[in-house]
Amino acid sequence: MSLTPSFERETGQVIFEGVPAGVAGEAPLTPVPGLDLAFDRADGRLCRVVTDTAGEGSSIAVGKQAAAMLTRLLGAEALDVVSATAAEQAGSGQAHVLAPEPELAGTLSRLACLEAARVTSPVPSGSPWWAAEAAELAERAGLPVRARAEARRALAKLLAQLDSIDISALPGKATRAAKAVAEIAAADEPDAAARLRAAIGGASGPRPALPSPVSEWDVAAEVERLEKDLTRLDGLQWMLDPGLVPGGLFLYGLSPHSDLLVSHERAAGQVAVEAVLASGTDCGVLSRCLARLVDPAVRQVLAQAAFVKTGPDRVCAVLQLKFPLDELPEIWIEVVQDKLWPVRSVKGHRIRRALRWADTALRAERAPAGLAPQLAHEDWAALAAAAWDRCRRDWEAAGDAVRATLAARRQAGISGPPPYAPQPPDGPDYLAETIGR
Repeated sequence: MSLTPSFERETGQVIFEGVPAGVAGEAPLTPVPGLDLAFDRADGRLCRVVTDTAGEGSSIAVGKQAAAMLTRLLGAEALDVVSATAAEQAGSGQAHVLAPEPELAGTLSRLACLEAARVTSPVPSGSPWWAAEAAELAERAGLPVRARAEARRALAKLLAQLDSIDISALPGKATRAAKAVAEIAAADEPDAAARLRAAIGGASGPRPALPSPVSEWDVAAEVERLEKDLTRLDGLQWMLDPGLVPGGLFLYGLSPHSDLLVSHERAAGQVAVEAVLASGTDCGVLSRCLARLVDPAVRQVLAQAAFVKTGPDRVCAVLQLKFPLDELPEIWIEVVQDKLWPVRSVKGHRIRRALRWADTALRAERAPAGLAPQLAHEDWAALAAAAWDRCRRDWEAAGDAVRATLAARRQAGISGPPPYAPQPPDGPDYLAETIGR
């Protein structure tokens, strides 16, 4: 894995480029100010490093934190390469190729992919186990500011959970993460950190058994719905795009198909759009969100409506139609946080949903026990295969034959003729999804 630098004159940035991200897109990470990284979500490799440069006149300077991280990640010659690349500015033809340090790149990749998975996981992003694992990874990567912020975020919620579950029933990885949180947070919240250490240390005593996950998902039913409702390349389409809504507001489903519950009442000329709220939702933020029906071919909003609460964690928006849906070849339902948000093109919609299907498939390949503890692995494999198939079709519709082929290969590696053969989990398991809380 090698990275080749270039200088972007307009932004004053040196960009180290590797092989572009594949079928599942990128997992971004900003470990320190002035340095942006991007990792491939499917295989974890480092795709790109972008560093800001500044200086007076012709001098080149990199921020102190960014310089230290660059040196650790790309080697002692990294700063010389940055200076030489910026000085060459379009290049004298001299090649500078660097390779990342494997252990540090692996830890940063894991942190970036965890953050990407956290956004759309059926386990709410507010679960303390996301933050606990992120704190441990950030500490290991030498990111103390980020580690302390994540540890503070996890501490109180971890204490609440550990008071009601059997700590000895938790996986060893969870115990290690909880200990790491206590150690990292001790400087900021010594009393709470001491209580967490005591809770972990007292795990040998009798405690109630580890409870079932907060929500157990029916993966087999999800696969059945996908098989019955084969997504076409025309007609009504939808997804809950994390790039269009406030983070942590909505709870995502097992796939784009179940992110939203969409029902079309032809006789009434209505489309109802239901979504599930994450716990602790800010109603002020929700009040600004809209469901809307759009024609991406001309980027026009055809109908829109605010969400109304229909239950403790349920909201619904009813769109009034002015004409039959079948009059347009392809229309989409979007959920946006601002009525002035621009409408994406057809290609943009397809790309975004292809990435969401890939996210679904990667999660299913991991077969996260905490989401469905009693589930046979064959069901997870079936969901992964179905999601890769949808991913392939959306990449094809977006005109990206390379990524469509990659999705087809992933699907072929999972499924054959039914019944689906069990496959070992692929990629990292995340604590929040392993525990299901």
